[in-house]
Amino acid sequence: MASENGGIVGVDNPVKIQSEVISTFNSSGTLTTGQYTTSLQYLIIGGGGGGGGTNAGSMTVGTRGTDSSIAGTPITTLTSTGGGGGDTGTFTPNPGQQPGGSGGGGGRHAVGTGTSNQGFPGGDGARAASAGTDVAGGGGGAGAAGGDYVASPISSGSGGAGVASSITGSPVTRGGGGGGASYYFGPIATGTGGPGGGGTGGSTQGGSPGTRASAGTANTGGGGGGFCEDSNPFQNFGGGGGAGGYRCSVPGESSGGGASAESVLTVVGSTPYTITVGGGGAGTPVIAGYGNATTGGSGVVITKQPALNEASGVWDMTALYNNVKADNWV
Repeated sequence: MASENGGIVGVDNPVKIQSEVISTFNSSGTLTTGQYTTSLQYLIIGGGGGGGGTNAGSMTVGTRGTDSSIAGTPITTLTSTGGGGGDTGTFTPNPGQQPGGSGGGGGRHAVGTGTSNQGFPGGDGARAASAGTDVAGGGGGAGAAGGDYVASPISSGSGGAGVASSITGSPVTRGGGGGGASYYFGPIATGTGGPGGGGTGGSTQGGSPGTRASAGTANTGGGGGGFCEDSNPFQNFGGGGGAGGYRCSVPGESSGGGASAESVLTVVGSTPYTITVGGGGAGTPVIAGYGNATTGGSGVVITKQPALNEASGVWDMTALYNNVKADNWV
């Protein structure tokens, strides 16, 4: 009974050998599991929120990023929420865009909240925090809240930090929040992007572009930086976009919002799974010639199918003795 499995003493079960497979989806697609795959590790990050701000006096709250997900048999859809858009200094906020996977930074109004176990809230901004100065909060990150504005020395808040994962082999930090923008009649510090792809907040310096705002980095879910320009005095600043929701099931690592890693996903071999990668939210339209971009960074989905090297089962010695004694062992 052992001759068909290479001489191993045991049942003639099929040998199962399968290499580890890591798949990175920078855009939506289909994952087909290997023949023997029954479990799946994942990292799912939603699209980052866009930075808020103003363009020629038109106040804009950043748009929330779109969700990323994995769907298929036998699971329900597993979703990471898009990051919240950054607020503005306008009197009329759009609070529907500020919450998200991680929340958008505050301008004149309340910060955006983050989604539980996915990300942190944004930071506070302030109108006229000092004479002639408007400062915004940073967008929330997967690993930390967005920074509040700083009263002394006056500056906008920086984006919250992201979270590192080694699902692809080496540690990579993703999910940083965008920095807040600043308005002032002279040089002033803006919020830096959070580690993990967050964009930098912009500023003005008495009529000329100061620090250039920047977009969230693609496929990190980083929030876009807040935008600011000179055409409308005061109320002229935007919060950083929040990072996309961050969900991770790699043992020993972390999900967003301070949560532990989630459970490894149970899947079926040789089965297609639908992968959706969220896009970054639109930020404030920028003025020609400023060269600024305030959009959030797109999300990403990364999966890991474990290696498998499974030989036949082994008979215990009592069963072996009984079969040999009965002349029933080949």
